[in-house]
Amino acid sequence: MKIGFFDSGLGGLTVLKEAIENEKLKGEIYYLGDNKNTPYGLKDENFVKKIVEENINILINYGCNPIVIACNTATSLSIKELREKYKDIIFIGTEPAIKVASDAYMHKKILVLATSITIKQEKLLNLIDKLNIKKCVQLCAADKLVQFAEDINCNNLKKEVNDYIKELLSKYDLNEFSHIVLGCTHFPLFYENFKMVIKELYPNCNINIIDGAKGISINLIKHIKNINKDYDNETNTKVCIFLTKESETFKIRSRQILNNSKADIEYKLQ
Repeated sequence: MKIGFFDSGLGGLTVLKEAIENEKLKGEIYYLGDNKNTPYGLKDENFVKKIVEENINILINYGCNPIVIACNTATSLSIKELREKYKDIIFIGTEPAIKVASDAYMHKKILVLATSITIKQEKLLNLIDKLNIKKCVQLCAADKLVQFAEDINCNNLKKEVNDYIKELLSKYDLNEFSHIVLGCTHFPLFYENFKMVIKELYPNCNINIIDGAKGISINLIKHIKNINKDYDNETNTKVCIFLTKESETFKIRSRQILNNSKADIEYKLQ
């Protein structure tokens, strides 16, 4: 069984890591990171839709089904059309974990951090309307975190990352919020940075920082077991990572992110 993951770059590896380590994902896994065109968040929407479909076609041609679109921006722009065009493929999208925050509603506000494209898309706005929480949700673009995540020196950029997060969060009184939703798969890489900055700004603030990786992983495993009744008999986890541009930086960062996952990893250039 071949399972596909797609992201604009490295961010989707946070979802893949969750799936392998906590949901025991097994089998042949093909991860395509479009490092040639990352980040998507500030690019022209029609251009992004075009390259998303081109990259998804690569995974389909390798026989992947299901395919996780482990990118909030790509999901917002393309998943509806992809599902309509490729009716035999199961696409599992990624969206900010607003429902998780809404279900735990504590009569406070919810801060959603995402890319500029995701924030503008109807998919996110419709979800907020459907949950009837428009009055308590604040949306904040945090595109620069994607660039930090893709940087080979990311682990040495603690001050720069913290300063940027501080700049973002200083616009709000966090005592008024119950949750911060990390609405891009790149953002969970900075979970500890968020905790550190919040503690510095608001030492007594009790706020939940959440992302959607766990929910996506659970959904993926459910679909896999529906497709393959013998799935539990799988023993090995093999990950092939496709790059759209040769990059030792990408390889190093991906190994850092997947550090503790028990998977054989190989790299190919598309």
